Amino acid sequence: TVGRLTAQKAYELAIDAMKLLKDQGIKARWYILGEGELRNKLQQKIDSLGLKEDFLLLGAKENPYPYYKQCDLYVHATRFEGKSIAIREAQILGCTLLVSDCSGNREQVIDGVDGKMCQLTPEGISAGIEELLSDEEKCREYGKKASEKLTAEKEDVLQMFRFNDN
Repeated sequence: TVGRLTAQKAYELAIDAMKLLKDQGIKARWYILGEGELRNKLQQKIDSLGLKEDFLLLGAKENPYPYYKQCDLYVHATRFEGKSIAIREAQILGCTLLVSDCSGNREQVIDGVDGKMCQLTPEGISAGIEELLSDEEKCREYGKKASEKLTAEKEDVLQMFRFNDN
């Protein structure tokens, strides 16, 4: 996950979702890139739930792209969102996306086509992660569709410029 450590991003729910996954024996590690005012509070919750090795606050990174490229799943579970650059970056790099069902995310991800939507609850997030991690074929297909969608959008924009130049 990439984003500011703020209330909007609902990281406390993500931490609870990770705890549910670990309690179910699901092997996963969740990396968070970003900084913000909630860092200490979130780290305390991570520590208190015994997730120090599983839910990692890595801080801000100058170049997040290697992290996107190596992930099995990109999770963007937020309370509300505008047009998310982080979602766009994940799509461009062909990541499988799990996003919370909120207005901005709905504008960027089509549930069941180029990603999966989940309810913004620990149970909803963890169920979405578990479902996607257990279906490699679906993950590959979502990542491919996400990348293809952005390529098509780019071509549409380039075509508009070509049209306007004539």
